[in-house]
Amino acid sequence: MGKRLYCIVMKYNILQTNYDKPFIERLLEIRQIQDWSQFFQPDFSNSRRDPFDLNDMESAVDTLIKAMKKRKKLVIFGDYDVDGITASYCLYQFFYKFLNYENVEIKYPSRQKDGYGLKTWHLDEMKEAGAELVITVDNGITSIEEAKYAKKIWLDLIITDHHHPLDEIPEAIAVVNPQISPNYSFKGLAGVGVAFKVIMAMLTRSKMTKEKKNQIFNYFLPVVAIWTVADIVPLIDENRWIVKRGLEMMNYEKDKIPVSLKGFLESLSLRENIDTYHIGFQIWPRINAWWRIASPEDSLQVLLTEWDAQKPYLEAINTINGERQEMQAEMLGIAEEMVDLQRKILIAASDEFHEWVIGLVAGRLSEKYHKPSMIFKKDTEKGTASASLRWSDYLNVIEMIMEHRDLLERFGWHKGAGWLTVRLEKLDELCENITNRCEKNIRDEDMGKMLLVDTQIFLSDWNDENLKKLDIFAPFGEGNQEPLFLFEGLKIVSSKKIWKNEKHLKVQVMRGETCFNVVMRGKWEMADEIAGEISLIGKVRRDWFNGWWCVEGVEIVG
Repeated sequence: MGKRLYCIVMKYNILQTNYDKPFIERLLEIRQIQDWSQFFQPDFSNSRRDPFDLNDMESAVDTLIKAMKKRKKLVIFGDYDVDGITASYCLYQFFYKFLNYENVEIKYPSRQKDGYGLKTWHLDEMKEAGAELVITVDNGITSIEEAKYAKKIWLDLIITDHHHPLDEIPEAIAVVNPQISPNYSFKGLAGVGVAFKVIMAMLTRSKMTKEKKNQIFNYFLPVVAIWTVADIVPLIDENRWIVKRGLEMMNYEKDKIPVSLKGFLESLSLRENIDTYHIGFQIWPRINAWWRIASPEDSLQVLLTEWDAQKPYLEAINTINGERQEMQAEMLGIAEEMVDLQRKILIAASDEFHEWVIGLVAGRLSEKYHKPSMIFKKDTEKGTASASLRWSDYLNVIEMIMEHRDLLERFGWHKGAGWLTVRLEKLDELCENITNRCEKNIRDEDMGKMLLVDTQIFLSDWNDENLKKLDIFAPFGEGNQEPLFLFEGLKIVSSKKIWKNEKHLKVQVMRGETCFNVVMRGKWEMADEIAGEISLIGKVRRDWFNGWWCVEGVEIVG
């Protein structure tokens, strides 16, 4: 009964209320864009930073070149998530396909058996298999003891990563990471972006023609763009150019992109008008589902295989994504029964949970209830519980994790997402401490959903000329959010459930003499309730199939 009585207080703040200014000028002012030309038409020659400004890049490139001249066996050790998979793909293809270097392979840890990151037994396994040089991608910055162990067994180690370091930097031959690079002012690269920088640095040392270097650069750019978006790093500065140019290539220059990527996009019926929305809701979830449910090696094959060899992987990826959706829905239901919605952090722990899906469940809980969440997978055989955390800006989770690091086996974080492992005998103590800390430090006024609305959109603003200009603000993502608008005085004409599972609602509305559609995702249960006149907050999207403008991502506010 308590869960049914729980309600979310909807709050919003309109950022620009000077309605005397033209529609687009209001949006420009909100974003505080200093250099309009560079923002709207970013030029890589102006955006690009020298890859050798990254810490230890010189040593990394020198070591790789010398190792290849001596035909040493190179192993790329990638994180098992999407960023690590694509970063390892890029480096592998660069060595194998473009440098004709065959003595290279990829290795991933087992999330279920090994947990996150590089372990000493991985180094032993790679050494025994003949590895002479290991290069990590999207992991390794916290591998302090592992780097020392690599030295002990005479195994060369290069670390490339983008995560924040601990107090100590690993003692590797090279540690390439923007977070520890004082000369590299942009800290927002994804793991695949750092790997791309290694490729760029090696190309500068190459004797290839300019045309060949450009071909290689363009080949990897769309892959880097997709997973820069997927890793939710800020789409500003270098990342904005990478994503903008990568999307242009996927839409208009398909002959330059990897055949495997082209096949993957076509299997999803994505042939034109691809944007960050498609990356977030169609491309990324499928690769993400495969490594969570199956293995990172299988995800990798979607990118490595081409033509007929790729077909079985493309068929399987949709099946696995469906399994992921079912598993996620079931786990979300269990978690909702377990959490106390009256608390200021939502915590659930069960041995029924799938460790590879707890992050998705934590994200859905936080999105739905607008509270931080921590979802544990218990493993009685190992005697541990592993958690994924999600939170909002009002909670300093990094500080919270560090306060309890004496209780933890392992931990780490991205922006807004973290993970940790605790012994089962310490689980109750950890949960109690964190709950008490949140109850004390999170204010009541922090709770609920706060929407930052760009501006109100009026009937005079709703025209093709104005709405087309929204495209110049793209690509949208972290650090450059899609504009959010307030619509008032909309009269309901009709509503119906849509799409295969009928979980979404399409509402036809009138504003004055103008009629348009509103797509309300996940709000199918309101089909029989919505009527009369409403006000809502949403994003303006183009229905490319019909050529209409519609409103999506809707929250009703009146």
